[in-house]
Amino acid sequence: MAGRIVVGVDGSQGSSRALAWAAAEAAAREAVLEPVIVWQSPYDYGELRYVPVDEDELADRARKRLDEALAEVGGEASVTVTGPLVVRGDAAQVLCERSAGADLLVVGSRGHGGFAGLMLGSVSTKCAHHSRCPLVIVRDGRTGHDYSLVRRILVGVDGSDGSRQALAWAAEQAARRGAAVEALQVWRDPYGGEMSLEFDVEHFREDRQVLLGHVRDRLAATVAQATAHRPGLEVVPVLIQGDDPARLLCERSADADLLVVGSRGHTGFIRLLLGSVGTSCAHHSKCPVAIIPKAGRKDEDEAGHGA
Repeated sequence: MAGRIVVGVDGSQGSSRALAWAAAEAAAREAVLEPVIVWQSPYDYGELRYVPVDEDELADRARKRLDEALAEVGGEASVTVTGPLVVRGDAAQVLCERSAGADLLVVGSRGHGGFAGLMLGSVSTKCAHHSRCPLVIVRDGRTGHDYSLVRRILVGVDGSDGSRQALAWAAEQAARRGAAVEALQVWRDPYGGEMSLEFDVEHFREDRQVLLGHVRDRLAATVAQATAHRPGLEVVPVLIQGDDPARLLCERSADADLLVVGSRGHTGFIRLLLGSVGTSCAHHSKCPVAIIPKAGRKDEDEAGHGA
């Protein structure tokens, strides 16, 4: 059965890039593309209560905007488009509902929401926290860059289950696209920075090397697990010393085509759907960013939030 990729469209440049990325991904996966545009009546949020509004016209405008967006990426002859869907409601809620059972949800970083001054729009922010499948946010950034090309994938790794799942997802993506993967782990040196004089003695230097060896071994094991069934896949483990994993990932994303992070890691944010590193990367990545939810997330969401 063909997979399904849901993409949010609103006629903005950001959503056009998201649609192009989603179409290329659907072609690579031989998946069905499901474009969704959501419209609202002023009545839905209490505005213009006594002013006549032609809601049929609003729906027609949304449908026309979606048709125009699809026409712009109509060159992907190998993509099967289902729908497309024109839905009345809250954009983030509708997209997250459609993400149930989907292989991927794709959104732009900003849309027609009056949030031009923000790094991430309200819809993409809500989807980052509530999508029921892997989410790709196609960020603004490089002029003239073909966002549909994925040749180098950067993955944030920290030894958590979430980051291992992110690396496994990236490995599958790379195998499909013929891309290379860089697994980046940031090591916070417990003996770094301002050290007291006793840390200069041999005993502490040896302890530091033992700790560093454990981190390297864990990173190598994580990479080996991700490539176990993909012998031709190139995954380069990279270990960097630093105190700010999100900043280092975002800096390195300037040379990547896709940054992949888990929804949660070892950051003390276990009760949040998206940890601090994932949130920062969603806001500041210099390339499209994929957020991979923890396994079992759908069941957790349904138990905690209902339909």
